[in-house]
Amino acid sequence: MREISESELSKILNELNRLCDTGDVEEESVDLSSANLSDADLSGANLTQANLSDADLSGADLSRAYLVPANLSGANLRGANLRETDMHCANLDGADLRGANLCGCNLEWSRLKDANLRDANLRGANLSGAYLNNANLREANMNCTDLGCADLPAADLSGADLSGADLNAADLNGADLSGADLSGASLRGANLNEADLSGADLSGAYLRKANLINVLGLTIEQISKVKTLYEASLSFERIKQVRKKYPHLLERLWLKVEPLRSSYKTLSVSEVQSMPKIYIREKYDYGFYGYSKINHTYSIPFEDDMEDKYYNQKMVVVAYATGLIWHRGGSDNPMYGDYVKEWIQKLNESGYAGYRDWRMPTLEEAASLLESSKNNEDLYIDPAFGKRASLIWTGDECVDGAGSEVAWTVNFYFGRVGRSIIGSCRNYVRPVRSVE
Repeated sequence: MREISESELSKILNELNRLCDTGDVEEESVDLSSANLSDADLSGANLTQANLSDADLSGADLSRAYLVPANLSGANLRGANLRETDMHCANLDGADLRGANLCGCNLEWSRLKDANLRDANLRGANLSGAYLNNANLREANMNCTDLGCADLPAADLSGADLSGADLNAADLNGADLSGADLSGASLRGANLNEADLSGADLSGAYLRKANLINVLGLTIEQISKVKTLYEASLSFERIKQVRKKYPHLLERLWLKVEPLRSSYKTLSVSEVQSMPKIYIREKYDYGFYGYSKINHTYSIPFEDDMEDKYYNQKMVVVAYATGLIWHRGGSDNPMYGDYVKEWIQKLNESGYAGYRDWRMPTLEEAASLLESSKNNEDLYIDPAFGKRASLIWTGDECVDGAGSEVAWTVNFYFGRVGRSIIGSCRNYVRPVRSVE
């Protein structure tokens, strides 16, 4: 193991920053292979194309570092802090990431073949298109993780938390998913051939077009709890079982509309506190704490779905119960006044997700997204939605403003409805449109 002093490391990082600034950085321009960097503070470091193969980075702080496309094959990253680190296209084959914090990390198209990620925290990480062949993800936290199109053949995902995860078109051939939590996960078009689903929680899982023909350990009780099996590949015997007991699971998810007001109004506090389809926990001077009574079914559609032919992948969320299509992430930044209208106007001019009729939601529409508990990080909103827009504007105004223009807002962090001054308060925008 090669020892690296703090002063030597500082010089290496400064030189790499200089090369990046001048555009002279080359592949593996910094060689830190087999270096002892355990417990090193590399937070925010620029390690572009660095060679860290077989390096000891156990316990190191690499949060928000830039490691694109660094070579970390065989590296020891056990217990390392990689929160929000950018490692897309990095090589982590055979790396030891046991117990590492990879929350919010970007690992898109990265290589993690034979990597050990047991007990790692991958909550909200981006692993879309990643190569995880034979990786050990046993008991890893992968809540709301993006694993779309990822290669996971023979991966060990037993006991992993994959609730709300995006596993659309993922290759899970021969993967061990026994005891895994797949509640609310989307596995549209996923290959589960010979995967082991013994004891897995499939409550609300979306299995449209999934390959389930040779899946192991799957019981009819587990199947009864999924959201849909429409167009899924099932054995003849399994199809007969499902048709007999749960035929609705083989049918297309159609809209079951609970109509909500879509035209803007000026509302008093008393009108807001008596809104339909809302359970109010507690009233206060400017609104209430509560949640929607609507039994929602959400999906993040794909372009080739028949009923979703006009959506771009992952850009929107369809709320089947209300017949609404929501902007999945909302605005990048909070804004106020005319900036809100200008942002929506630009969204329509660009034809976001193929449409030009995006608008601010009414209070009824926005409040319909309030969940009874926090199940999306720390927000009272379904994990199908992005986590950034925690406080959003509505198009409804308030008659009780003290001389100022005031609009009603929905706060998903506190699970409440309130109000804000239009010309000075900064809130996010989550546009909506009605299904035609």
